[in-house]
Amino acid sequence: MKTRLPSSLAALALFAQAPCASAENGDVEELKAMVREMQKTIAEQNARIATLENQKAAPSKKTTARKSPKPAEKEPDMAAAGIDVPVGAPPVVAEPKEISAIRDADTFADLQQAAPRVNNAPLDPKLKGFIPIPGTDTLFKIGGSARIDSILDFEDNGNPNQFVPSSIPVPGQSGWDGGERTAFQAKGTRLSLELRRPVANDDTLRIYSEYDFFDDSASSAMKFRTRHFYGQAWNFLIGQTFSAFMDIDAFPDVVDYQGPNGIVNRRQPQIRYTLPVYDDVGEVQLFASVEQPESKIDTVLPDFAPGSSTVSRLPDSVVGARWEGDTGHIQSAAIFRELSYESDHGPDDDVLGWGVNFSGSLNIGEKDKLSAQATYGEGISRYINDLSGENLDAAFDGGDFEAIPVFAAMAGYTHHWNGRWRSTISGGYVHTDAPDSLGPFAIQDTLYSSVNLMWHPTASFRMGLEYLYGHKETLDGSEGDANRLNFVVRYDLVR
Repeated sequence: MKTRLPSSLAALALFAQAPCASAENGDVEELKAMVREMQKTIAEQNARIATLENQKAAPSKKTTARKSPKPAEKEPDMAAAGIDVPVGAPPVVAEPKEISAIRDADTFADLQQAAPRVNNAPLDPKLKGFIPIPGTDTLFKIGGSARIDSILDFEDNGNPNQFVPSSIPVPGQSGWDGGERTAFQAKGTRLSLELRRPVANDDTLRIYSEYDFFDDSASSAMKFRTRHFYGQAWNFLIGQTFSAFMDIDAFPDVVDYQGPNGIVNRRQPQIRYTLPVYDDVGEVQLFASVEQPESKIDTVLPDFAPGSSTVSRLPDSVVGARWEGDTGHIQSAAIFRELSYESDHGPDDDVLGWGVNFSGSLNIGEKDKLSAQATYGEGISRYINDLSGENLDAAFDGGDFEAIPVFAAMAGYTHHWNGRWRSTISGGYVHTDAPDSLGPFAIQDTLYSSVNLMWHPTASFRMGLEYLYGHKETLDGSEGDANRLNFVVRYDLVR
């Protein structure tokens, strides 16, 4: 609203209030001078008023500051913290260009998610759980699970936390004829971090790390352990993960954290390259790796010179081929090793270790799965699930340092009763040709069998009950048996 007054109205007001100059002294000129002075003053005031009105109309820096969003526009968690953050559109995670041909079996052990895949193709086409890092092309995902195992052993099986037939005591060994015992442990709880980002040549870099608390498998303590930490781009992998000699997609769906005795199971540092070769009925992959060597040899036996110890001069080398398709997969791999020992003041020796592994899985119906594996070689016991800690790679036989032959086989079948209930039956067999120099309690045969029932009421919550039976026979003919019930509950962070 305008507030300035015309100068003519102001002049009339002055004349109305001023005394009549002509009546008193006739000094009209003096009155005119007064009027002109008052008009000048009014003009100056009008100019000031106009300036103030212009300043009021123009927005100032203080008044243009962004207002806080309405309460409905706040993120619930940030609002609870007293911070006003406007909500924009959720970040969009682009779907991957390629999806793995392998079916995600969603097993209780949840091993498939960690396995490297050709071209880093994920099992999940939606990349569920991945979050973009602002200002970068990188996605990350924090995963893991909380797990509790409730275990009832009908007799002492040698390991309270995992079912390992090779650890079953036989007559004459400590723990033989031990009674029932129970154990509660959460050592299978896991944490994982995965990162993905595009790289040159239209490829993807994947870095995956995973941890659990099984560093000391036989104790009740939760000791932190790194399971995986590797990176892969352009199908070139560096770091620690499953050995290329291993086929994780053939692993049956068991509740026990150890798994069947006859399966190849080893995680270790390696350098691997995979070459995909496509055809009309699936995908063929050729792969090769060099991996961390470690000779499992009992150098304290009398046949070895005093002070002898194992030594690694060459890496373990693996080559193989794999086919993947809608019906399942088939894999074959071969491994070559140098098994060596040396002593400070005595002889040293080495021997070639080698092995072959054939494995695969068959998809039956919408969800059922049959898996199997067979392995044979000399000096490869370190890679067999039941023998990895038994020092059965090589020994003296008749005065000669030789690699120990080993055969291992495994099979499992999973049936889904409905969308929430399923069962798996599995079995395994391991045989070694251990020489007499290893003593009467050297392992000759082990058997494994399991049957379970699992319930998945939700995607992130599951429980399972499993019965396991194991048998062990040693070189002198001694035998031992073990029976176990294992009840497990697991919560998943992302599933």
